[in-house]
Amino acid sequence: MRLAAGGVKVNPPMRFLMVEWAGLHGIPAWLIPDYWLMLTLAIVTCCLVTRRLAAQVVPETPTGDLLVAGILGLFLGSKLLYGFEFGFPADYRRLLQPAGFSLYGGLAGLLTAWALCRRLRPWPMAGFLDCAAPGLAAGLVPGRLGCFLAGCNGGVVSGLPWAVRFPPGTSSYNQQIEQGLLEPGSELSLPAHPTQLYESFFGLAAFVLLLRLLRIRRFGGEVFLTGIIWYAAFRFASEWLRADNGHFRFMDWFSFAQIISLSAAACGLSFYVRLSRRAVALPTGSPGREGG
Repeated sequence: MRLAAGGVKVNPPMRFLMVEWAGLHGIPAWLIPDYWLMLTLAIVTCCLVTRRLAAQVVPETPTGDLLVAGILGLFLGSKLLYGFEFGFPADYRRLLQPAGFSLYGGLAGLLTAWALCRRLRPWPMAGFLDCAAPGLAAGLVPGRLGCFLAGCNGGVVSGLPWAVRFPPGTSSYNQQIEQGLLEPGSELSLPAHPTQLYESFFGLAAFVLLLRLLRIRRFGGEVFLTGIIWYAAFRFASEWLRADNGHFRFMDWFSFAQIISLSAAACGLSFYVRLSRRAVALPTGSPGREGG
């Protein structure tokens, strides 16, 4: 427990447990990052990877302008969809909270911003999206680690050896109390699936595989569409393990994110089949330059 301004008691997120552990083992506390540092690192990682790949594949693309516009669209879209899913417009305060973002909303905002940029100034969209896909996957790694440190986006109760217990004040702890699984005042939550770490590992694996696919792709847009399909499938499955997927249930079964995942996978597969049928195969062995 720590005190905020005015003497108000504030319960610590997961990071403070790690700081305490680090102190016991002689590790400086400043080496333990927080949520906002990891979120910043996620954006920087995504931008650096995308910029480097775009310089090789589509050097004529205004990458810097697109990244700035994409970041703005990402934040706006992520806040809007998060607010809509959890109470907006009835509860507009959801939009004013410093934390609380929707990954699917961010992706939609990102693509919308890039589409608007393309109307103002033509650029090779398929090639650039292929370069952005590994960057977006790489950004998942620090991004979801930040969620883990903040104790949000946690999973359901589990008895697996790697299940994690979260401290008071975190979303995972509060959700277990709301569900009647945990007594108020408990020192830690019940062990739960570390779904944040699952997604972080998925991001790392997807980054490696998409980077490889970029070198052997058969048509422009293949890497990006493959990434969308992979993530939609992963997110659909991982939603069964998440405890914070809102109160919305389609047919009393599917969560809000699962409906979006199904839609994203269907759209991705549709575009993949259409483009693969009409596209001219690209040279293999090197990203090369492409104008698609």
